[in-house]
Amino acid sequence: MNVEVAVPSILDRTLTYQWPFNEPAKVGQFVEVPLKNKVALGIVWSIEQKTITFKHTIKSVCTHYPLTLNKSYLDFLKKFTDYTLTPLGVLIKHILPKDLSPPIFKEHAHAFKAPVLTEEQSVAKDAIIKDLGKFHVSVLDGVTGSGKTEIYLEATAKAYENGGQTLILLPEIALTSQFRGRFEERFGEKPLIWHSQITPKQRNVIWHTAQQGRPCIVLGARSALLLPFSHLNLLVIDEEHDASYKQDEVMLYHARDMAILRGKEENINTVLVSATPSLETIHNIDQKKYSHLKVNSRYGNASLPTVNILSMRGLQKAARPSPWLHPTLFTEIQNRLATGEQSLLFLNRRGYAPLTICGECGFKIICPACDIAMVQHKSQPRLHCHYCDYTQIIPVNCPSCAQSTLNPCGPGVERLSEDLTNLLPEARILSVTSDLINTPKRTQEMVDSILNNEVDIIVGTQMLSKGYHFPNITLVGVVDADMGLNGPDLRCAERTYQQLHQVAGRCGRAEKPGTVYLQTYDPEHAVIKAVADWDQASFIELELQDRENHGMPPFGRLTSFLISGRDNTEVLSFCRKLLQTAPKHQDILIMGPVPAPLSRLKNQFRWRFLLKYPKGFAIQSYIRHWISQVPNPSSIRLIIDIDPLTFH
Repeated sequence: MNVEVAVPSILDRTLTYQWPFNEPAKVGQFVEVPLKNKVALGIVWSIEQKTITFKHTIKSVCTHYPLTLNKSYLDFLKKFTDYTLTPLGVLIKHILPKDLSPPIFKEHAHAFKAPVLTEEQSVAKDAIIKDLGKFHVSVLDGVTGSGKTEIYLEATAKAYENGGQTLILLPEIALTSQFRGRFEERFGEKPLIWHSQITPKQRNVIWHTAQQGRPCIVLGARSALLLPFSHLNLLVIDEEHDASYKQDEVMLYHARDMAILRGKEENINTVLVSATPSLETIHNIDQKKYSHLKVNSRYGNASLPTVNILSMRGLQKAARPSPWLHPTLFTEIQNRLATGEQSLLFLNRRGYAPLTICGECGFKIICPACDIAMVQHKSQPRLHCHYCDYTQIIPVNCPSCAQSTLNPCGPGVERLSEDLTNLLPEARILSVTSDLINTPKRTQEMVDSILNNEVDIIVGTQMLSKGYHFPNITLVGVVDADMGLNGPDLRCAERTYQQLHQVAGRCGRAEKPGTVYLQTYDPEHAVIKAVADWDQASFIELELQDRENHGMPPFGRLTSFLISGRDNTEVLSFCRKLLQTAPKHQDILIMGPVPAPLSRLKNQFRWRFLLKYPKGFAIQSYIRHWISQVPNPSSIRLIIDIDPLTFH
């Protein structure tokens, strides 16, 4: 008997091996097989019912293990690869355990501490619990601070009491820090946390806990979706709108979309949670595919903050206390210092300055590998390319004219913090960026220092725009509210609205009222006005109408081809061959090839195609047929992204 085995490799297919053992093989069983000059761990993907004679000798399976993955999980993995066009061997590499030996488990007995829920929260909780054990997608949509977390934690407790497993996905590792504390208070012990920085021992415990179907609650980043749960009752995707759920390296997939696919394949109740649901999710609510659980009020006595627009147009620099701050916002910061309340200033730029330019000749310091301006950092003095990680010292003289006239241009978080330190020397200021807060330990220290009122002013990037609950923050200032509105991206308005709405929701989350100021050069922009008025419905209506008029998602579909290589002429030649061999189809619009907005990264020249087509079109079959017609040179890299979120 022969078996087809999926092995960790770059292959998009299984390999055939002979089964030499007396006991029958099982689909999903772990085996060791010879692969090239070594022995590799693999998974029996299928069993040949009829003996097929091969011209060459078939190698035999070396070892088999009793450990087996269940059929519904394998079906999900197959559909995952089919949809995303991920090579099977690449996916297998990501799901294999490091250790096949299960650890000695400690019995857990969660001590549930049920909170008092409002009527709105109780209705939403009951609706989720009602669907445990079956596939159903609910959207838990509530204003920031409405207690959405408590709602799904109540449903999580019920799933656990029923002997089931729950997976809660968070978009970023940093968010697990404060969530862990809320979880411990709620359940009496630490959750199982899965992300890239856990130890091999922790990884082994969680993997085998999931595979054995033991009752558990796992809190994880997007990769946790690929754990081999065998009794998953509830799947929660918190901040479902967040772009961090899209993985754009090695395997390209959107964890939210694949979570819904897994829920369908394995009969799992799936809950999408957000104060600003994505337009795709809202469209599915409108189409009655998802149920809508709405929570309109903040928890307790908290009310939504007042949002004010501060126009920077025509504001003379002499009238500003800092080049980057409106006088009104600065006065409000001073008022908060006087009352012992905290302020959060949001600026989505890491480092000290995004550009270094010569005041004499206009020379800009560019990354030699990416043709992109290098960011100046001052905490660890250097120029840094945030795309390829190339760094260099900050030169004293201009490399072009040799004059000592190099100037940092524009503010980053470090520069704004420095200005505030000079203006308010008595204030305790904390800078929060991924450069500075880059481990779970540092994240916890940051959270503790804010909660313990050891900080007066927090200057941070989008790391702080979502998920956190800091009761003493009563002022939020968005330094550059226009920043994300003009980009090469159909979702730039949607993302800006979501980001501003979320960061506005960081203040006034307890008894003290909150105030938000949006600094902008375009105070009449529809996105700015919608945020200021807390008018999500009007923004959604306008944006959906615009998308429908142009056949863009969620009304149509897109796929991106990114072609890159070191030789620009060779890359363009390959692009032309692709275009010439593209199968003609009336439902497909092929746009390109054109240089990517970031046309050179890491010494690779980059070109793009964009495919636009109606929903329901089998694009994967079309693409497989198309690319099979053109041999791909080893010097050229082709990345296919189904449902792309970024276009740089």
